[in-house]
Amino acid sequence: MSALGAVPAMAQHLHDAGSAPPAASKLLTSNYARGLYWLHNFEYGNAASAFREAQAADPGDVMAYWGEAMTYNHPLWAFQDPVKARAVLAKLGPTREARSAKARSPREAAWLDAVETLYGDGDKVERDRRYYQKMMAIFVSDPSNVDARSFAALATLGLASEGRDVATYMKAAAMLEEGFELHPDHPGLLHYLIHSYDDPIHAPLGLRAARRYANVAPDAGHAQHMVSHIYLALGNWEAVERTNVQAIKVVNAQRAAEKRPPANCGHYNEWLIYALDQQGKDSRANVQVCRSQALAEVAGGTDKSVLGEDRNAFNSWATIAVRTGVDTGHWPDSHAASGVEAYLLGRFELNYGALIAARNDAAAAEHALAELKRDRVTIDKAMPVERPDDHESAAWLDRAVAQGEAVVALARGDRERGLALLSACADAEGKLPPPFGPPVLAKPSAELLGDELLAMGRKPEAANAYERALSAAPGRRRSLEGLKEATSS
Repeated sequence: MSALGAVPAMAQHLHDAGSAPPAASKLLTSNYARGLYWLHNFEYGNAASAFREAQAADPGDVMAYWGEAMTYNHPLWAFQDPVKARAVLAKLGPTREARSAKARSPREAAWLDAVETLYGDGDKVERDRRYYQKMMAIFVSDPSNVDARSFAALATLGLASEGRDVATYMKAAAMLEEGFELHPDHPGLLHYLIHSYDDPIHAPLGLRAARRYANVAPDAGHAQHMVSHIYLALGNWEAVERTNVQAIKVVNAQRAAEKRPPANCGHYNEWLIYALDQQGKDSRANVQVCRSQALAEVAGGTDKSVLGEDRNAFNSWATIAVRTGVDTGHWPDSHAASGVEAYLLGRFELNYGALIAARNDAAAAEHALAELKRDRVTIDKAMPVERPDDHESAAWLDRAVAQGEAVVALARGDRERGLALLSACADAEGKLPPPFGPPVLAKPSAELLGDELLAMGRKPEAANAYERALSAAPGRRRSLEGLKEATSS
């Protein structure tokens, strides 16, 4: 069934089959149903609270513990917290056998067994694979269960532990598409379809889901943002701006209700500012308020980790500031990272920005590259401890360093070597899984190669480089401008 179906059926959880009308959380009067709604929308804090309320109302409700444990698995963000998840399951019973005995039906037992497997023995990749097998068995046993279909598709996406794998993502998409006709307003089905299609090649297939999803989950900030994944992959900057403005509005309304200040940095602000820059709009005020929040965070010294908490204000501001510098010429303060020993990913980003800004200054470029390499070594040591499940970032950090080598060669006047290095960088970037959003490197190597070739008057080669850049990042303003100049007579 869909636990997001008619209100009288919600308390039955995953026991029966039913249709799913448009999901609006105000209709979800069951704590469990609200938790499931938030879970499908990746609003994990709200989901955990709702599932805990369901446990308080019925301490023997197996699925309420299943739901809270599931909030600690974020398969598309390369994150999982098995320690906290196992603590949730321990509230239901001290052992796997004791918990299984509390299942009220074979179906509940199967869902519980799946989550037990997800947080069982083995490393994350092994557990993800076994969990996928369990979820596929649940789905195959009852294809009419839209939640089973949705979570099985999400488990399929979670198999791509090192970034997007097209075959895996299309397998998930096919499962979800089969359920669309009967469940066109199910938040999980729509959400995971968008994730399956959010790359430049497949994004047109995701437009149908993107146009529905924001209306299905109007109070979920992630849902409002998520539709912009499709619009960004298509280079529709007005839509990217509009949807992220709405996402920020939803999130900040919730923060205000909790007596918390607005979030001026973070993922949705990063996408909003990128969309403004691509349209040639002035984003400086947005960047400045994020900078203020970031520096206040550093001054507070709340995060003592080396890399910094995921999406903290400083790392977020560094991403925003360097992208804006590349796209508009409004570069961040080159000394902003001085003395910052935590938030190392943000410092790496700022040093990368300083390197790109120093393309015509050999001494400054060499200094920035040295800083970049120093940070890379420290990050290497911290990653296995602080982000053991992140198997994708290292490749892009290496790409930044490699691009830096090319920039230094060009700055020294070694033009042919620099161009050869840039061409190799573009080739290497093209072999990595497509990023979910703006380019990972604020200055894509293909675009940088186009700039250098254009400056040398080699217009046909420059045009080819810009076209290559646009195939990976459709609608990107700097690449479009370069291509126009390279193809002009």
